Amino acid sequence: MEAYRHVPGFLTSEELDRLRRLVHEHEHLFREVHGRGGLGPRYRVIDGDQIRSELPEVEAFGDTRVRPLAQDFAGGALRPLGSSRRALRVQAYERRDHGFRWHLDGHSYVALVTLENTNRGQTEFISPGLTRFLRFLLYPFYAFPQLFSIFPRRAVLAEAGDLLVMRGARTLHRGITLSDEGERILLAYTYDEPGKKPNPFRDWIARRLNY
Repeated sequence: MEAYRHVPGFLTSEELDRLRRLVHEHEHLFREVHGRGGLGPRYRVIDGDQIRSELPEVEAFGDTRVRPLAQDFAGGALRPLGSSRRALRVQAYERRDHGFRWHLDGHSYVALVTLENTNRGQTEFISPGLTRFLRFLLYPFYAFPQLFSIFPRRAVLAEAGDLLVMRGARTLHRGITLSDEGERILLAYTYDEPGKKPNPFRDWIARRLNY
């Protein structure tokens, strides 16, 4: 089972220019988040409710261009995450301490469209096979994320215009920033299978640790 699919050059140059311009024109919507208790993600974000209100083109782009490829990867129909706030986001990573620690998503799939990556930001993955065993250690040792870095992993450095689709609920993954210079800007679209019931524990964790 593929943990992820990396599609270089997914965006046309016109799409990349248009989406970059839209995000930069709405710079005032970003807010910094640190993760509650210091355990959640650190980045700047425009959440799904703001996107629907102020940047509807970003949502429409996800429906028409991103979701079809995500469904091809998943092998079936997908629907946006039920929580409108977390169903889609614009995420900006600008400092070395910006990123996600090792985690599993509460949603089945996530698609990341890279608009900028000038600070060598990466997404790292532990294989789904190894994740099946390590998942039982994740929450007991969540305060010690370096533990999971000793296991074999693969890294994807997505360039501007690339698409990365992953099985976020089945593979341990993290986002890291390797330079204090530059920035990485992503459009994040999250999906579940139709009819999937949320995992109450993971949903509780997501609400407690995220913004």
